[in-house]
Amino acid sequence: MLHALVEKLSEYPRFFLFCRGLLESNFTVIRKAIRDHLGSSPDRKVLDVACGPGAFSDLFPKDAYTGVDLNPKYIRFAQENHQGQFSVQDARALEFPEGSFDDALVYGLLHHLSDEDVNAVLAGMQRVLRPGGRVLFIEDIPTESRLNLVGHLLHWAENGHYIRPANDYRTLLEPFFRLENEQLFRSGVCDYYMARVVADRNTEESSRTKSP
Repeated sequence: MLHALVEKLSEYPRFFLFCRGLLESNFTVIRKAIRDHLGSSPDRKVLDVACGPGAFSDLFPKDAYTGVDLNPKYIRFAQENHQGQFSVQDARALEFPEGSFDDALVYGLLHHLSDEDVNAVLAGMQRVLRPGGRVLFIEDIPTESRLNLVGHLLHWAENGHYIRPANDYRTLLEPFFRLENEQLFRSGVCDYYMARVVADRNTEESSRTKSP
């Protein structure tokens, strides 16, 4: 019953922002990671995949930023409160032309998806990125400290049914992208795996070879 209540309340952007902001000190660590690894340049078009209510859109120039999310309530909130382009899209079937973006951000999406759905997301991202495009992935991992009771409770209550250890995320990413940097860190009560990767021709050919 608690799972269903949390999932329902999470559909509302203000509730999401309040709770995650409280648990993660207003995303201070996450925002620093994004600034450090993607930067902010008007010459580089960035796609925020599963952008939610647009919490990180202000880190990028408005004319360079596009956010997509499956939840219409999140997108409507983002359009009303943030600058940039926002649209309702399924991350597993991105609607942009090939090579539309220089960079991409994925925060807290993959741990909600099965391996099959993750592969669909990654293949689509590989397609819409230009060669040499960068992606920053930030994903929940199992809570590391037994003493972090709030972190354990959060994972139990939320609908992240596919929270994986770092090695499993790496295995999913490698056929599609070249790994440049990876880290483990904590943001508030949440433990994360972060990977900065690059789209290049070698990984593109590899993923096509592995496709059925």
